[in-house]
Amino acid sequence: MSGDYKGELERLAAKVLESLTRPGGARGRTAWELKMELKVPHTSVFAALGILLERKAVDLTPQELTVLVTPAGATVPKVPSESVA
Repeated sequence: MSGDYKGELERLAAKVLESLTRPGGARGRTAWELKMELKVPHTSVFAALGILLERKAVDLTPQELTVLVTPAGATVPKVPSESVA
């Protein structure tokens, strides 16, 4: 991997974490929402998520056809069907 590309992925990982940790980000964002918000290719989003997973900075939870990305340790809200006792 070239140094320039690795540097780009490091910067993208920082932007992803910034997006997830600003006010209102605790519920997380799907990988698709991150891709659209940051205007980057989905392959770059997933490479950046790999960097963040390795650092234990984010958690991934399957959600429909994508994943929900949350800051590590954040609580993922339950969908209505899961909160019925």
